[in-house]
Amino acid sequence: MWRFVHLTDSHLGQEDSEEWNNHTLHPFMPDIMRCLRDDIQHVEPEFILATGDLASNHGRDAIFAARDFFDFLNVPYFPLGGNTDFGDDMSRRYFIEAFSGHLPLADTVYSFNNRNLHFCVLDPWWYWSDGTLAPCAENEEAHRSGSWAIPPAQLRWLDDDLHSHKSWPTVIAMHYPVIPVAGRLQRLNKQLSGELVNSELFMSLLRRHPQVRLLLSGHRHMHYIVPAGHMTQVTTAALIEYPIEFRDVHVYDDRIEIHTLGLSNEEYANRSLIEGNGWPAGEEADRHAVVSLEFEG
Repeated sequence: MWRFVHLTDSHLGQEDSEEWNNHTLHPFMPDIMRCLRDDIQHVEPEFILATGDLASNHGRDAIFAARDFFDFLNVPYFPLGGNTDFGDDMSRRYFIEAFSGHLPLADTVYSFNNRNLHFCVLDPWWYWSDGTLAPCAENEEAHRSGSWAIPPAQLRWLDDDLHSHKSWPTVIAMHYPVIPVAGRLQRLNKQLSGELVNSELFMSLLRRHPQVRLLLSGHRHMHYIVPAGHMTQVTTAALIEYPIEFRDVHVYDDRIEIHTLGLSNEEYANRSLIEGNGWPAGEEADRHAVVSLEFEG
């Protein structure tokens, strides 16, 4: 067995708190990252997979501040961007410059192998009101409530990559969930924050590749786990607000086990929580899962 950590939505580099599903803890993020560093040493993951919204905004200073915080964790990590990271034409350039030492190649779309798993990282673009795709947001409002789509070039790249790794159990990672919030939780979530408009096209591609077992995402600031045929989508809550948790992923020869861990210092989660808004922690089915790695190629 080996392990990696999945965390998301740290929104680093901002000083003022906000209210999302609960109170966001921007001023406390340095302390949270220090606590996380100590806690992760006990987990001993081989790496961290950070699925977007690492920085609070797409400016160069915020992206480099996020890089410094993640470097401080002293664990190898693979970063990918989200809507707050990638807002304008320059933000991906800043991202690649800042995280160049942690990217397999100088791109925001990439794949890599670790032991018995293959990983594919995607970077959806902004879907504008006229139906076009662009690497930058249409306007400021779209940063939080816009929509996105995986560009055709990325879909072709992914299809080729999966064909080239057909014997490898595969994890797909991107910031935006492919499968919507589970019905049992949707009535509670007021901040759905846009959608992936070509999700069905994307899922039809993945259905042709039985080795794809796990989809990892963030963005919704809530835990939920949804099975979908031979795949399971694991969406993880935000590090910036309640429940301030991450996924401890155990990988065996025949399966992946998803475990959900909080910080050893519960003060931060308690400080973030608004009374009655405990639902981002998910139900039991959203906190633990077992995903088979066995498939017929």
